[in-house]
Amino acid sequence: MTHLSTKSEYAVKALVCLALANGNGPVSAREISAFGGIPAKFLEQVMHDLRQGGLVVSQRGKGGGYRIAVDPAGISFADVIDLVDGSHGGLGRMHSGDRAEALVAPVWREVRDTTRAILRSATIADAAARATEKPMYYI
Repeated sequence: MTHLSTKSEYAVKALVCLALANGNGPVSAREISAFGGIPAKFLEQVMHDLRQGGLVVSQRGKGGGYRIAVDPAGISFADVIDLVDGSHGGLGRMHSGDRAEALVAPVWREVRDTTRAILRSATIADAAARATEKPMYYI
């Protein structure tokens, strides 16, 4: 099954923060950390991975920080998870050839495929757009 690690969750949050900046200059690590509740040391690792993957660029010095390097609409949650955690293919923990596996494997495969489809369809731009939506109140 697709696994959402703490690191990949933080990476998604960091990218949403950068998408919300909407090209208005670099965003400091402190701002990203505060936005996503990301510990500073963890943020360094996350931003390193995102920079290596070409999703963000960094600028050093006073007024420096991070910018999103690609269109947020083109970055799916699945892309981020694969970049940060690697593509594990959603392999289960059951032993091959196990009779129980043969009985339940189709369900786990369907769960994995459905989860991956949802993560592929969810983009950083979609998440950032939710910040500008007005809540609906029902009576």
